[in-house]
Amino acid sequence: MIRIQNIKLPITYTETQLIRACEKKLRRHGLPKVRILRRSLDARKKDRIVYQISAGVSGFSPEEERKILASVNDKNITLTNPAEYHFPYSEKKGSEERRPVIVGTGPAGYFAGYVLAASGFRPILLERGKAVEERTKDVNTFWEGGVLNTESNVSFGEGGAGTFSDGKLYTGNKDKVGSQRFVLETFHRFGAPEEITYDAKPHIGTDVLAKIMQNMRQAILDAGGEILFSHKVTDIRKQEGTYDITVMTGETSGGQEMHFLTPALILAIGHSARDTFSMLNDYGVSMEKKPFAVGLRIEHPRELIDRDRYGESADLLPAADYKLVAHTSEGRAVFSFCMCPGGYVVNASTEEGGTVVNGMSYSGRSGRNSNSALVVNILPEDIPGEHPLDAVTFQRNLEQSFYRAGDGQVPVQRFGDYKEDCPSDSCGSVQPCIKGKYHFTNLRGCLPEALSRAIIEAMSSFDREIPGFAMDDAILSGIESRTSSPVRILRDDTLQAPEHPGLFPCGEGAGYAGGIMSAAVDGIHVAEKAAEYLLGFDA
Repeated sequence: MIRIQNIKLPITYTETQLIRACEKKLRRHGLPKVRILRRSLDARKKDRIVYQISAGVSGFSPEEERKILASVNDKNITLTNPAEYHFPYSEKKGSEERRPVIVGTGPAGYFAGYVLAASGFRPILLERGKAVEERTKDVNTFWEGGVLNTESNVSFGEGGAGTFSDGKLYTGNKDKVGSQRFVLETFHRFGAPEEITYDAKPHIGTDVLAKIMQNMRQAILDAGGEILFSHKVTDIRKQEGTYDITVMTGETSGGQEMHFLTPALILAIGHSARDTFSMLNDYGVSMEKKPFAVGLRIEHPRELIDRDRYGESADLLPAADYKLVAHTSEGRAVFSFCMCPGGYVVNASTEEGGTVVNGMSYSGRSGRNSNSALVVNILPEDIPGEHPLDAVTFQRNLEQSFYRAGDGQVPVQRFGDYKEDCPSDSCGSVQPCIKGKYHFTNLRGCLPEALSRAIIEAMSSFDREIPGFAMDDAILSGIESRTSSPVRILRDDTLQAPEHPGLFPCGEGAGYAGGIMSAAVDGIHVAEKAAEYLLGFDA
């Protein structure tokens, strides 16, 4: 394939314009096949915003490709052979004794399950929450003022926390073996738009993600896998090389106890499975504290962000994003996280008596506000105690403080009032876009004062980058405490937990991913190691 880089086209370009640009670069007419390999928006000059595109031209013989490159002599035109990912193992016998068990059906668990099922390993997936159809009903009931279902909510259930998010699919990691492209193409095959396979900042949206999860579930089942919802793992033990997994079925304590046996157990538990962290700690699985951050969500009118990023072209382009970082005089890092253009703040609570917020967008990103988390790095001295799970206690205490401030609802405050440490009783020019009931209050005392000072100082820096960002009427809500897992479950070069052969910590909950894409890729790589282990296991 011939790769042509640095093609600049107007934001209203057509397919014909792209083909003509490629023909001009190659000095050829009638190209066999042209497709976009990567596309990004260059908005540095607001009066001339363009798409910057890398295109692939295929259909020529290798000899003809070399002739074309020699004739154009352009450093932006090269030959390329993109890495294509293939799962390296297969289980032809379908051994009942060697069926792997995967705990969790978020991106890590589902991609591990998908590649294992497609390769004949017939995995069993255990999910404490519900299938996405029923889970969505539980979430909507809670947002409308109903009771929180602690096993079926924004974090627990099919698709994991990513199902009720913006659905971002980008990562800073290099795609050396093609596994990232495999993830994108898999999402596209199961219902995502083709644009995600080449956009520099692809996103899906929660409405489309829910459908993709259903299609992915069916593919795993069709390939011989098994998916059991409302099956919560409560204990694990090992005897003679086999893990005995205790599971409680149903939504309440009145469920039935079941046991599953496997030599290979993949733990794709997600960052909010605190009870599972405790159970693993009691079992002797090694873990450590890891860096994380906490803070508040902030909402602005989408138009303010769009106009700043795009100028007069804002009406012609998708809702704009931003990425902000500031370092304060007290040595804190404050940064935007999980920015949701045209999105919503959502009540993402998982425990009674605690409030957590997150950001979510639909595929169209057409909400009237844009929001992001403004989070502050947590230093070791912020967390009392030396035990890894003390970080969980730190998170939980903050969430309970915000729950009390909001009287059980999402607590919100105008930024101007937050600066002055006085409660808000209503909104100004910015109306909150929140999924779930909300309550005006004073958030200032809910965070440690050092974190509040950091956010307020950082806002001045952010306002210089986006004029109006520090507007008094911007809406704050909290707490954003689940930016990542506060602990890392240790694993060795074989991706197994030390001293626990056959136990594979995986994904964001185990501390090895930070979003849908990295979690999915980690699930694939863990599945490889689990398959290798299973094939060498003497049942």
